[in-house]
Amino acid sequence: ALSASILYPLEVLKTKMQAVDDEEEEEEKSMIPFALKIYKEEGSGVFFRGIESSAFQSALEKALYFFSYTVLKEVHRTISGGAQLDGVTNLALGCVAEWAHLPISLPVDAWTTKIKTSKEAPMKILLTMMSDRDTKFYKGISAYYLLCFKPALQYTVYEQVKQAVVKNRPHKSLSAAEAFFLGMVARAVSTVIVFPFLRAKV
Repeated sequence: ALSASILYPLEVLKTKMQAVDDEEEEEEKSMIPFALKIYKEEGSGVFFRGIESSAFQSALEKALYFFSYTVLKEVHRTISGGAQLDGVTNLALGCVAEWAHLPISLPVDAWTTKIKTSKEAPMKILLTMMSDRDTKFYKGISAYYLLCFKPALQYTVYEQVKQAVVKNRPHKSLSAAEAFFLGMVARAVSTVIVFPFLRAKV
């Protein structure tokens, strides 16, 4: 929730850039001109509209993901007799964990995306979505056939590199700076790989 709130203005900007049609996109291809255009048209408040729902959605999604992932790792440890997780198994467990939270988190994600791309109040958007029979809270779920690899890739890259780095260390741990940098790299790698499907979902 904390990281989602801190980075929320960038998240709004990213979503608006993804949601723009091809003709508008030709006019504003880079982030800074696009951000200035949005600021001039809608003011600074647009970059914080819906921050509460975004923080809630992120917290819910990550909590359910890590709960599912931890349970799956424990099951694997029990079945395998305590064997170390390899990259492929880690990736598979991550994908299953990602699918596990979608029935609950995807409707909140759909609401949050609508808030970012609309000028209406968040609660009005939610009430409209709930009262509209044509609203499909799971409309973007098909993109998750490959989007499920994003957190799976992110945490697999993180875990596998971490294991290699701490292998010969007595405390088997990373420093805060190392963990931050490794997390940033792992997130960047996974985002670049699945980005076309992130845009398709929006």
